Amino acid sequence: MVRHTPSVADYRATSPDNGRGVPLIGGRAVALSGAVIGLGLLGDTLIYAVLPLYHVELGMSLAMVGVLLSLNRWTRLLANSLVAGIGEHVGARRMMVLAALGSVISTTCYGLDGGEALQIAARILWGISFAALNLGSLAYAVADRANAGKRVGASRGLIGVIQASCFIGGGLLVLQIGPRHVFLVLGALTLLAVIAALRLPPLHSEPSDRRGFRLPMPHRLEIWGFLLGFSGDGVFLLTLAFLLKDSVTSVAPIMATALVLSLRCVMEASGGPVGGWMGDRFGARLVATVTGTVLVAGYLLIACHIDVVGSIVIVLSRGLFNTLIPVMVMQRVTGGYLSSQASYSTWRDFGAAVGPLTAPWLFLNIPQSWLFAALGVMMAAGVTFCLARK
Repeated sequence: MVRHTPSVADYRATSPDNGRGVPLIGGRAVALSGAVIGLGLLGDTLIYAVLPLYHVELGMSLAMVGVLLSLNRWTRLLANSLVAGIGEHVGARRMMVLAALGSVISTTCYGLDGGEALQIAARILWGISFAALNLGSLAYAVADRANAGKRVGASRGLIGVIQASCFIGGGLLVLQIGPRHVFLVLGALTLLAVIAALRLPPLHSEPSDRRGFRLPMPHRLEIWGFLLGFSGDGVFLLTLAFLLKDSVTSVAPIMATALVLSLRCVMEASGGPVGGWMGDRFGARLVATVTGTVLVAGYLLIACHIDVVGSIVIVLSRGLFNTLIPVMVMQRVTGGYLSSQASYSTWRDFGAAVGPLTAPWLFLNIPQSWLFAALGVMMAAGVTFCLARK
């Protein structure tokens, strides 16, 4: 007897659907997709804590640190739309398998002494890989739109657990084996992302009329994404290590930074499912507005030199947006979800690319009170005009 290997067409024909002929994707697939991106993120997670503190040991200037931390975001400006188009043609599963392989290579390269050129290439590869992992995992999470908030929250929760473990374990490894060799260990662990990706089921795609790359027109969510990327994923992340280095002296700076950043991951792991449920129950816009207001308070606390408390407030509230924003994107979508999410991601990455490039100059030339007060005012305007308004 010849065994029949199920095809994508067979899967669509035999799988339960949501009444529109689209097969339902169960919780196992959502968990696997979350594991793929969580494991793929290991190297990129720790690099934000390692590079600012150990740039001298790694043979690079602080300016080059800003370039490397922003380069993957610049890459994603192009990659988000291109990857969305590719994913709509080849499917989210194949896209995530290739992206997982890219994450293994890029993470391993972080640990090689190949000079700045190798690190630049690794960050470009990671930018492309993350664009694919992010869009693919979100596509699996929102496949059941009625429960999108809970599913995105569960997926982000799993990612948060993996990242929090990476911050703590990676920080301890840095103290034992050094800031370069730790990435060789993480590169080996990232191979698990490839195994998880290969176990994903096929996913029905929703084709759209997007053709090639174009910078999407920014709407309110895109403007918020730019502000969030510039302040939270750019200026704040690059300066966090220096803020805590001066404020916390009881533990090594790498561990202080890793502990605070891990709180964001813990929030995504514990608060993400709750935030997703609240978004489904009370509306993602309302919950996002309240969360954004708390985020503003964090910047104002740092402006008042309450660095540790303000940093914790920022990382906790920032973590919830990884659950809320995909739901808001899904609620406004008119075409393919991948393309709509790519539009938001492009502008968020734009902000996160500009932030690290400008952060060294801003932090060294503008007093802390003025810098973070300005960030707080900017984010307050974003909450008012981008989140609170319908």
